[in-house]
Amino acid sequence: MNLSEALALLKTKLDKLSINEDKGHLDHPEDLIFLGGSAGATRALQSTIATAKNPKTVTIKWDGYPALIFGRDSNGKFSIMDKHMFNKKDGTGRQVFSPEQFVEYDKARGVDRASLWPIIAEIWPGLAKADRSKGYYWGDLLFHQPLKDQNGSYVFKANPNGITYKVNVDSDIGKLIGGKRAGIAVHQYIAPDSPTTDQATSLDGTIGQLQNNSDVAIVPSAMPTAPKIKVDGKLVKNVQSAIQKYGPSVDNLMDTAPQARNTFNQLFTVYINKKIVAGDLNNLASGFMDFVEARPMTDKMKAKIVEHLNQNKNAIIGAFTIWAEVYKLKMSIVNQLNKAAEVSPVKGYLQDGTETHEGFVANGLKFVDRMGFSRQNLAGR
Repeated sequence: MNLSEALALLKTKLDKLSINEDKGHLDHPEDLIFLGGSAGATRALQSTIATAKNPKTVTIKWDGYPALIFGRDSNGKFSIMDKHMFNKKDGTGRQVFSPEQFVEYDKARGVDRASLWPIIAEIWPGLAKADRSKGYYWGDLLFHQPLKDQNGSYVFKANPNGITYKVNVDSDIGKLIGGKRAGIAVHQYIAPDSPTTDQATSLDGTIGQLQNNSDVAIVPSAMPTAPKIKVDGKLVKNVQSAIQKYGPSVDNLMDTAPQARNTFNQLFTVYINKKIVAGDLNNLASGFMDFVEARPMTDKMKAKIVEHLNQNKNAIIGAFTIWAEVYKLKMSIVNQLNKAAEVSPVKGYLQDGTETHEGFVANGLKFVDRMGFSRQNLAGR
């Protein structure tokens, strides 16, 4: 079976599957086996192959901080907020129409974000000028002070635990951010009547209807140079074989768990993150039971979970086998994307000097080297 036939078969299978997807949140492809069982793993495989076949859809996952949502409601009133404020059920988080009201909102809920308040005040007029249409944009603040030319590059780092960026001052993005008070990278759009961020949609590397007409640079997420990606057919077959072999038992493990599905899923994702921080992705299945035994929870619940896991040992092996095979396939794509980014005027570096980006986004998933950026970011928290 060639890749085209495999992709067609996977799409047919995927159309028959049901999986809840939070569009306001991006998942790692490999984690979908924990979050959605065999359906999730199938989606991960299909999306990874589709990414390789359509590399123009790949965008940069800028490592900015904080993440902000800004825009205009159905009445055209402008606001800046965070995800918590946008999703607040009573709607009060969206009733913030000035920097002063932003501060008042925080104080009313007993939150002190004094370091953020002057930044909000600085960028408010520029973002309001750039955004004249109704609807909201979700992005990450890249810098909030004018950048200085450092030997032909603009250098900035928004996330203390993240990526240091160097942008060629003579490049298109360099000219865009040069002389600006601040810069924000946008990646998703939310309609003005959307109840939550779950309805966010990708901007596909564009800045939507925003305009770069103020002292705040609106930075697109499109890769400056479209990458060329090849799919390793052997890695694809390994994922397919793992799903076929272990998929049903993994589904049973997840579906019959004696705990709420999301809480049970977190046992696996939290464990994976701990292994990433430790820098060791070996022997995942064998170390999982020890992790669960040490996990804080009631004795009664722990006894139920341990019993359930002991009854499904082969499924645990299967879940981590599928995770590992999807991760290998994803990393083959990430490595090619990082290679393509080497010719980009936008350079990213880890704390040890390794040249890399936080990651990339395509088909609703994030393609990140978790032993690089993720490990550094998690360890720094």
